[in-house]
Amino acid sequence: MPSSSRIDVRDDDGVTVVRFSDSQLFDARIVDEIAGQLATVLPADGSPFHLVLDFGNVSLISSSLVAKLVLLQRRINASGSILRLIRMSDDIQSVLCRAHLDRFFQIDREEPATLAWC
Repeated sequence: MPSSSRIDVRDDDGVTVVRFSDSQLFDARIVDEIAGQLATVLPADGSPFHLVLDFGNVSLISSSLVAKLVLLQRRINASGSILRLIRMSDDIQSVLCRAHLDRFFQIDREEPATLAWC
């Protein structure tokens, strides 16, 4: 049985904005589905891209998702691209802070009115 989309994707003037459909990104199956769906959004040729991950619906993440975000950030860095994480709850931000990853990612409290900063 095919899985439903775990992400909603929109293009905002050349910036790909991904919003998570699930509020809890904890289950390994869900995290793997998200990783697979994100992979289809990214350019396969290694060209630079601008990606925003919107955590506005998310209340819980797993360490497995954090590991996948680290890998994504490394890919972003290697291709000269930009990744922003937005609208994270205080709890999720605190998880990243305790792991000292708040310095590794660009995190914004809210989505700016314009994504021109990309």
